[in-house]
Amino acid sequence: MKIRLQMLQRNQLKLLMPINIYHTMAHIFPYFLPILCQVIRDEVDFLNYTRAGIIAMVSIVVMIPSTIVLGVVGDKIRKWRLELIAVGFLIIVSHTFIIYVANSFAVLIVAAVVAGLGASIFHPIALPLLSQEFGADRNVAHSINLIFGTFGSITTPIMTIGLSSWLGWRTTTLILGIFGLLVAPILITTSLLTKKYLVYTPQKEIITNEDVIPIDTKEKKRTRKPLLSFISGPFIALVFVLVLRSGIFRIMNTFTSFIFEDRFGASEFHSAMIMSLVLGSGGVAALISGFVSKKKGSLKTFLFSMGATVLASIAVVIFVGTMDLANLQINTGLLVVAILLFVFLSTSFYFSNPSANSLQAEIIPLEILGTVYGIIVAIMTGFSAVIPVIFGAIVDQGYSLPYEYLLPIILSLIPFLLLIYMKSKIGLKTPDQVEKERLEKTNALLEAIEKRKKGETLNQKIQTESNSQP
Repeated sequence: MKIRLQMLQRNQLKLLMPINIYHTMAHIFPYFLPILCQVIRDEVDFLNYTRAGIIAMVSIVVMIPSTIVLGVVGDKIRKWRLELIAVGFLIIVSHTFIIYVANSFAVLIVAAVVAGLGASIFHPIALPLLSQEFGADRNVAHSINLIFGTFGSITTPIMTIGLSSWLGWRTTTLILGIFGLLVAPILITTSLLTKKYLVYTPQKEIITNEDVIPIDTKEKKRTRKPLLSFISGPFIALVFVLVLRSGIFRIMNTFTSFIFEDRFGASEFHSAMIMSLVLGSGGVAALISGFVSKKKGSLKTFLFSMGATVLASIAVVIFVGTMDLANLQINTGLLVVAILLFVFLSTSFYFSNPSANSLQAEIIPLEILGTVYGIIVAIMTGFSAVIPVIFGAIVDQGYSLPYEYLLPIILSLIPFLLLIYMKSKIGLKTPDQVEKERLEKTNALLEAIEKRKKGETLNQKIQTESNSQP
């Protein structure tokens, strides 16, 4: 039995749209509370950088075990994945009503726990689904999906800070919760109508085969169990790359608005607008990157992006360090420079997002992509839970030099070096080349399994005939 390369179809675009909208929601509701901390930090048990980091950390810690479980569940009950995403959305909407009644830091922690549970569902379910359904065009699918997520990232700071300044943070929280309840039926109905466009079917022969199957008879090599053959040096390197770079993402999404208010003198609302600009520019970069990586290859695009992120991180450190050493007073010109540097950091970092998601699907067998992706995300989540606390604690120490800004350099330089190692081991390939090789390997494996089954059947027939003779 042979399979053919999957082509992008109009039905897949119909499937993509509700997932895109869910992704927008997945970037509004989970990041609402960390941004809201900037508004309520003087009202509810004074929230400094460390406590804001703890709130962000709590949500992330909750996500660790549930992400692993949901990755496995996504592979086991593929037909119910869209329903699971809907359940996650309803859970995360509910945490806004807990924030609404909060009068202490402890209640905010409870809200963060519920938010973490709801937020853990979308990514380990939806992103493997896109990789499986779109085949060689997964880079483009991920880039389109990311721009919708980025729209949520852009909207959240302005909406949170702007409405809170006008109506108060409790009313703003209530409005967001009611909005979630109103949009839920539309999202759920739309996603259920697109279930019929799910076409990916895993190869059961590969999943159920537990024996070692000879693949390359010329070199007389034998593979390990088919679903474990991806575990290698490049895969381990990729895991470290994804885990380390997640720290940069968490720092930018937690503290960008704080930084521009406290260090660069912007007002609450202006800092929120700047954060939206910074994250929005990253989203545009991610959209462009999907089409670039489709043509140039995931690893090549990823490598370029992380190299640029290293340069951007160094530029930010030099700028902020110079300001501190020279005791420069912030003015409009310096504020513009700071914004441009953070835009540079965001665009260079987000440029790797589609290729990072696609590279996993190029290395990991699609049959267990959700399971492995869930484990990787759980590790990333655990690491990124600690980073905001470390960053916030360094800021609260009040060092004369901005040591906290050294973190993005470390978190981008090591991944850059690991990607160079991966390039030396697996080379630079386009998505079409990767899918062609996957197709050839899969067909060879299926043929080997069929030959073995025929051989076993023949042996059984001979043995039966032998036993029947007197």
